[in-house]
Amino acid sequence: MELEVRHLRALAAIDDTGSLTRAAKRLGMSQPALSGLLKRIEQSVGGALFFRAEHGCQATPLGAEVLGEARVVLSSMSTIARRVGEWSRRGGPSDPLRVGGYCGFLHVAVSRWLREQPWCAEVNLQEDTDERISVDKVAIGELDLALVYRPPLPGLTTPPGVASVLVHPAEPVFVAMAHDHPLVGAAPVPVADVFEHPWVDEPPGTSRWWTYLNQVCHGHGVPLRQPHSTRCLATMLELVGARLAVGPALATSRDRPGSVVVRAIEGAPLWQELRLFYRPDTVVAAHIDEIHAHVLGSYAARQGCNPAFDSWWRERGRELLVAG
Repeated sequence: MELEVRHLRALAAIDDTGSLTRAAKRLGMSQPALSGLLKRIEQSVGGALFFRAEHGCQATPLGAEVLGEARVVLSSMSTIARRVGEWSRRGGPSDPLRVGGYCGFLHVAVSRWLREQPWCAEVNLQEDTDERISVDKVAIGELDLALVYRPPLPGLTTPPGVASVLVHPAEPVFVAMAHDHPLVGAAPVPVADVFEHPWVDEPPGTSRWWTYLNQVCHGHGVPLRQPHSTRCLATMLELVGARLAVGPALATSRDRPGSVVVRAIEGAPLWQELRLFYRPDTVVAAHIDEIHAHVLGSYAARQGCNPAFDSWWRERGRELLVAG
């Protein structure tokens, strides 16, 4: 006979009460039935688990070993039942929401908010620089929600079975530079002046951003000199702070006093679409309006991150709240 949880509960009841009679009462069964069950358990393990003492049943050395392991199992079973019960009462799923894309501070803001919702058990976050990878992961079920920036290039398609919500059709991309860079005083900075300086960005071909950046530079008649390539934000910031390069910055990037500052580029030549991707008939789909509203609210709360963002928010950004 293979031991089951009910057998472990019977052993624990006998040990707790010190009596087959009292244990049987606790378990809601007759004393003869419990006595017979104990005999079958002892036959299964190959030895006596209790002996009769002056003050009732006491565990044998073998019984003490079995009871020690049994209580561990019973404690784990109780924890599982409690966790399941909590989620059942909250009406939420037990699996974490998998959030992806590539969108800077919004990932943290949205993930923190999701964890506070009764319909979200936990959040797993993963980023991919290439927006196509993130959207494909939503399509095949590896992500539940993707917050994705997409450069304005032809061929922007959405896989079958994937839905989306537009957050902003044209969010500007700013430039990051050292706090003592010669261009700091210009606001906004002319395009030609920006690309007179060495540029640091993701390696060519990493995503469609590099193709878009080259097109913009070509359209404005400025050369793109990119001697530095990195996917690591920390490395990029070190290069920028050391005045070895300037580089792209999301509009919501924070100034780093004494190190790196963010400035707008004149005419906003660089911009991206921000969109939320998800699958219909999922918990994300059921709450997509709430998620969208929180994203918009996060933008409003981001004021003060850098002067360029504040100017954009006053002139165009706050329109998102009305549209949303």
